[in-house]
Amino acid sequence: MRYHAEELRYERVRIFEKEAFITCDRIQEDSVPEGLYQYEVRHDDDGFGNPVQIAEGILVNFYGSLLCREKLEDVETQGTIYISEEDWSWMSDRSITLDEVLRRETEEHL
Repeated sequence: MRYHAEELRYERVRIFEKEAFITCDRIQEDSVPEGLYQYEVRHDDDGFGNPVQIAEGILVNFYGSLLCREKLEDVETQGTIYISEEDWSWMSDRSITLDEVLRRETEEHL
């Protein structure tokens, strides 16, 4: 099942030195606001819950949906990219709404 992006809560992460937002649910593609790019994340086969791959669509070992302010060029050109522990870090200990994400983005551009 996929959910509307505004119905979900997100946690801030840093991926390849870029801020992004992840939710454990699948997002309806047409509900993602303009200016954000949606990807999906796969976790490892060992069941440890470590994110290991980002792609435009994940069928097996789904970890979550990722929203980025910038395109992940390798995913755009290759369709997928593998990540290591060094590529991914958690930035916050609380979840936020998409409204908070967008409001924060607006404040940063003022």
